[in-house]
Amino acid sequence: MIDRRLERAGEVSWTFGCGLSAVVALACAIAGSYFDVTLVARAQVHCGLDLSSGEKLSEGMWLLTRFAVIPVVAVLSAVLALPLHLLARLPAVARRVWPVPVLSLLAVGLTIAGPVAMVMYDVATEGTPGDCVLPWWPSWLPS
Repeated sequence: MIDRRLERAGEVSWTFGCGLSAVVALACAIAGSYFDVTLVARAQVHCGLDLSSGEKLSEGMWLLTRFAVIPVVAVLSAVLALPLHLLARLPAVARRVWPVPVLSLLAVGLTIAGPVAMVMYDVATEGTPGDCVLPWWPSWLPS
């Protein structure tokens, strides 16, 4: 006799949670790289940065590293969000309805936080040379 068992709801929830984090990390990797390059370029244009040929080469190399670093940060953020999905599988938590969506939203927020912080850091450091402050830059963030 073959012992077949149905998948439990906890396994489906775990798979959905991990898949959700993976999809959000992929979206953050793609969108984060695009927004990082776009916002830094716009900030540099606003600040009147005139790049010589050597500076253009170094700026091009910096842009290439951003296409590698932002996806790594997105994946690491998603990995750091996985314990929240494990917490949602605990028997005391899984029996209740409301903690699982809250923990899933926290996991998505944690997955998004890494790339957003990286983009904000790049705009503040690379996009604003000298004492240039962007008009749309929040006053509570360092420039």
